[in-house]
Amino acid sequence: METPRAVLEKAYAAFNARDLPRLRPLIHPKAVWPNTLDMGQPLSGKEAVLGHFARVFATIDADIELIEVLEETPDALLIEAQYSVKTADGRVWTDSRARLVYHFRDGLLSGMTILSGF
Repeated sequence: METPRAVLEKAYAAFNARDLPRLRPLIHPKAVWPNTLDMGQPLSGKEAVLGHFARVFATIDADIELIEVLEETPDALLIEAQYSVKTADGRVWTDSRARLVYHFRDGLLSGMTILSGF
């Protein structure tokens, strides 16, 4: 089984490439994810999370760079990331750092908690 860090690095590469087929095997079937587009209710289940990513890819051009893993446990990674987000017409919408916790279950991404900067 891959380490959480290896899974997260694969997920970042797939996300930045806007590659849903590469993201699919990295997401846990019972994942719970924040609704980062609408800031509404959290999304539950793999298909809801992948649907959210598809909406993100259609709405904005986000490039996320993993800056540092700040804390690592067997089921979570606290990270700092740089978010560069452009609108669909290419204008910079935001360029900021965020602190996030990624949660893992059965070796797969099972959730994300936004701590700051999103």
